[in-house]
Amino acid sequence: MLVITLLLMMWASMARMHELPVHYPPCFFNPLCTCSKAMPDLGRVACYSVPMPRIPQAINSSKMYMLQLENNGLRFLQPQYLMNTGLYQLQIKHNPLADIPEEAFLGLERSLSMLDLSYNQLANIPSKSFRHLQKLEVLELTGNKISRIVPKNWRGLENSLQTLRLGKNAIEKLPADAFVSLTYLEILDLRENSLKEIDPSVFRDGMAHLTHFYLNDNQLTYVPYIQLFSLKRMKVLDLSYNKISKMLHAQQEPEVRGIQMSLDVLQLDYNQIKTLASGDFQHFYKVNRTYLRGNPLMTIEEGTFKDSRIRELYLSDCDLLEINSANLAGLESSLELLDVSGNNITMLPNRLFQEFDLLHTLIFRENRINTFSPTEVFSGFQYLYNLDLSGKQNGMISLQDLRQMRNLRFLSISRMPQAILSANDFLEFGMDIKELRIINSNLNTIKNHAFMHVGYSLLTLRMSHGLSSSISEIPNRPFKSLRNLQHLDLSNNKIRSLSATSFHFLNRIKRIELQDNEIDSILKGTFQGEIHSTLEEINFAFNQVRDLQTHTFIDLSALMTINLEDNTIERIERRAFINMNRLKYINLRGNKIRDITDEAFQNLPDLEFLDLAYNNLNEFDFASFDQVGTLSSFKVNVSHNEISRLWVNSTSFTPSSVVGGNVQSNIKVLDLSYNNISDIAKYYFKPVEYSLTHLYLSNNQLRNITQDVFGNMAHLQWLDLRHNELIEIYFDCLKNTNNLQVLLFSWNEITDIPAETLRSLKKLRIVDLSHNKLRTLPDNMFTDSDIESLDLSHNQFTRLPVKSMSVTSTANLANLDMSWNILSGIHTTDTIFRLRVTGIIGLWFFEENEVTVTVNSDRLSSRLVHLDRMNLMADLLIILFSLKRKLLYLGLSNISLLSIPELPLRRLQTLNLAYNGLASISPEMSSNLTSLHYLDLSYNDLTVVPLITHTLPELKTFNLANNPITAITNTSFLGVADSLEELDIRKLSLSIFERHRHESIFLGRSTLQSYQTPQTIHYCMNSVRIKIRFTEHIIFVIGVRNPHLHFSLYNTSVAIVPREIFRNAQRVRNVTVEIRNSDIRSLHNPSSSYKPGVPGQRFLMKLRLADSHINCDCDIGWIEIWQRKHRQYQEDQCISYDEFHNFEREEVDEFNCWDNGWDDDIRETFCLNKNNVSLSNLLKTELECGWAMASTIELNTIFLSQQRSCRSLSHYYNQGSEGIFGTWCTTRFLIGS
Repeated sequence: MLVITLLLMMWASMARMHELPVHYPPCFFNPLCTCSKAMPDLGRVACYSVPMPRIPQAINSSKMYMLQLENNGLRFLQPQYLMNTGLYQLQIKHNPLADIPEEAFLGLERSLSMLDLSYNQLANIPSKSFRHLQKLEVLELTGNKISRIVPKNWRGLENSLQTLRLGKNAIEKLPADAFVSLTYLEILDLRENSLKEIDPSVFRDGMAHLTHFYLNDNQLTYVPYIQLFSLKRMKVLDLSYNKISKMLHAQQEPEVRGIQMSLDVLQLDYNQIKTLASGDFQHFYKVNRTYLRGNPLMTIEEGTFKDSRIRELYLSDCDLLEINSANLAGLESSLELLDVSGNNITMLPNRLFQEFDLLHTLIFRENRINTFSPTEVFSGFQYLYNLDLSGKQNGMISLQDLRQMRNLRFLSISRMPQAILSANDFLEFGMDIKELRIINSNLNTIKNHAFMHVGYSLLTLRMSHGLSSSISEIPNRPFKSLRNLQHLDLSNNKIRSLSATSFHFLNRIKRIELQDNEIDSILKGTFQGEIHSTLEEINFAFNQVRDLQTHTFIDLSALMTINLEDNTIERIERRAFINMNRLKYINLRGNKIRDITDEAFQNLPDLEFLDLAYNNLNEFDFASFDQVGTLSSFKVNVSHNEISRLWVNSTSFTPSSVVGGNVQSNIKVLDLSYNNISDIAKYYFKPVEYSLTHLYLSNNQLRNITQDVFGNMAHLQWLDLRHNELIEIYFDCLKNTNNLQVLLFSWNEITDIPAETLRSLKKLRIVDLSHNKLRTLPDNMFTDSDIESLDLSHNQFTRLPVKSMSVTSTANLANLDMSWNILSGIHTTDTIFRLRVTGIIGLWFFEENEVTVTVNSDRLSSRLVHLDRMNLMADLLIILFSLKRKLLYLGLSNISLLSIPELPLRRLQTLNLAYNGLASISPEMSSNLTSLHYLDLSYNDLTVVPLITHTLPELKTFNLANNPITAITNTSFLGVADSLEELDIRKLSLSIFERHRHESIFLGRSTLQSYQTPQTIHYCMNSVRIKIRFTEHIIFVIGVRNPHLHFSLYNTSVAIVPREIFRNAQRVRNVTVEIRNSDIRSLHNPSSSYKPGVPGQRFLMKLRLADSHINCDCDIGWIEIWQRKHRQYQEDQCISYDEFHNFEREEVDEFNCWDNGWDDDIRETFCLNKNNVSLSNLLKTELECGWAMASTIELNTIFLSQQRSCRSLSHYYNQGSEGIFGTWCTTRFLIGS
């Protein structure tokens, strides 16, 4: 676990280097953290992805305004460690915290206003830890494992708490008066739980200040009018992603008669509403914004909206066939916005909106409107501001037919009757038009004065995929009129060239997008500082630019981002990038760069990130940078190149005998991983000796390290040499690198480490020496350092290296991993004594067996104890009894247990008893395990489901796989039926399987002759996995009711995934596909649409294929076009457009505006039939195929899983499904073994 945690932290800090916080300088207590101010008041303190097994003591001796601890590996908060900080805001997120000590926040009673504990592993609300926080206004508990709340949880917060977030937990019901004590609560978030209903007693006394209530993504089947009526001040109610089929059920009517609510926002997106009946909104006096997106809505009866006073109505992605005045009757005096995009509307009646005087926004995007007359439909309609008629299947629209709408500010169209854009098209247009989109069109001519009538008002012009292939050069003359244009998008066309004067008339331009064209050169003078003084972003990604000449980008004072990703650039000339004081990001990833001349990058003081990964560089010369990154935390990524040797350019450096050199660089983070580096010349790093803080050299071929290379880096804090061929480590190799904190030497061939190597590193905290050939460590190696984490796993140790560190040096040791060695055990009193002062220690002994002991805090107060794969020793059992009040995790797997010893561990949450010989479990055992959440009894000799489950009220995960159990009945899981979320019953000898209800089930069968999933699993599962093996052709149907489907294939021999696997998922809009560790050879196109949001069609949002070896032919060629479409439509979300609101990025999603991760995934996919060349390179050079070439084939092995909202390493969040499971659940389908 320690190794995984460290790897995740390193991935977060290295793979997305540009996301690291760079706004503030390093902190005095740990330079890997940032502080906005110096001592004594540190201001805002942020420690993102900094390995930190415990909170540093120095934090408690400093004042600060905010402390952010995210992805640090924290398992425990020390009591009273924040009492002197005076914190106003505290965030501790994405850490493996299972509980919070009662005195964790002591001392913050009168200062702490915001406490964020989201995305940890809390199983209960740690109410005792925060009940004394008198000023607490915001409490964040999102993304934990909380299943139960009680009114007393909020004791002490009654007069202060204003925001409470409990989303993404496992709460099934709300008790009476659950929140009534929170008098001043304004925001209550219960999204993504398992609530089936809201009891009327929950809010019976009302909550006087509650304004925002989020119940989305639960299992509600009706609108809870009576339950919410007492919330008089509620303005925002979110009921989206539930199972609501009607706005008003007949049985509700007697109870809710006379009830009326007034809301600002009502969200009912993606429910199961098919019909809106007359009077459905009678219980809403006013709803300013009503969202009904994504429902299977076909009919809106007259009188539905009578007296409802809706201002904005969103009906996108439904099944509407028509829209008329009768549908909208009652909204004439209030409706301002109508969105019916993504439906099946074929016509618009004349004078449709004649009575709607306030209507200013109409969105008809992606319908099937064949023909209509704008002059008739919009007759007398003078006050429309925003009109969207775009879409491939919408009819042709003449711009002149819209000329009467003189107040238009936004206009988006696709098809036009003619392929020529001229000045006459905009004749009589008003002066208010700000944004014009002509997308998915086929313009072949743009006249010279086409924009003359709208030139002074137009701020944004988007023609993405809007030009015919006959337009090969940017027509610069039409842009002369666009004097105020700020955003120009000509991406995804067939433009091959641009003249040097193409943008010379755009003197107020801020953003130019030309990605996904065929441009082969950028001429000197195209961008000029005097003209383009406001230009902030240039995007030339995915073109065919071959080189960058001198002064290509010069004197652009406002420019912040240059994206040249995935061109064919081979050489960067001297001063290609020069004199840009605000430039922060240059992306040159995925080119063919072999040569970067001296001073290619000059006077770029604010540059934060230069990405040169995935090129053909065979050397890296610091002389290429002159005054670059002097005012920032400059990061350079040169990973995945062809560098075999790091050598010193003799023209740039003085002889090695002379102190100093001619070249000085300001690089702070340098990534040279994934090259072929076998040799580093002496003094190579001399130009960065006084600037470098992070150095990544993993996955190379280094055999030794010497002082002349690494020994003089005064500020280096992180050194990564994993996955090399290191054999010899010189005693003085790190002699003067005194600030090193993190040292990673794993996966090498190291047999010995000299005692002097690490002795001088007094600030060393994290050391990973795993996967080497070490037999021992020198005595007193860590005498002067405060080691917090030491990983020695997968070596050849025969004894614990206790003499390598003194008692005082282990005072802060929190993790010690000795797994997979050849230790015989803990033998001496001295050994135990040395471990007593530690925080959390993990000791693994391997001798055909393995043992794990984990001891925590003062004098054997442990939280994790694993005694896996060995014979239990009496002294270790004694340790267990001494830990009964502290222990949270206990592993007793594979130790030949025939019976379970007494375990009086009332706080224990996880118990692993797998791979033993247990034939029965005593029911009395459960009386001492009342807090147990996870129980693993797999691979034992149980013949019946043990009765222990009847008395484990908190059990969430239960594993019974691979036992000789023959029957599962309706009474097998009594007692845990209400709490159980995950049940694993794979590979049982079942002959009887009765219907029953569980939250989650993992099922693998070999003896049952007949099985119907919908009849057995008729309730919303948290996770369903079915393993099926077959040799004949099958018809495999996935019926999904939610727009989000995640499909994974892993650990299988399946060779082809056909389109038919997705074809019946009719409600799916957003598909993500993940293939890993499989023999996949072809993946047919899961998409059925050219873009997101097309009615009744699917679009692939994410694809994970890394490390796959596939056959690169036209069955896989669709990926190139999909990538282009993905960039065109998905990356728009980086700006302010709301077009794809149904496909919003999930929280904590790694796909963001600067992220290259999804493109890298294609780079790391290889072509089996093309000498294992990268799929990304092949798509750019050889493979030219259509959008949907894949044909129908058969599957051989299938492993299916459906899983409710949960976070995996790839952070996918899912919503709901219906089909073969006959229910409405989160949808994750996994094929694997």
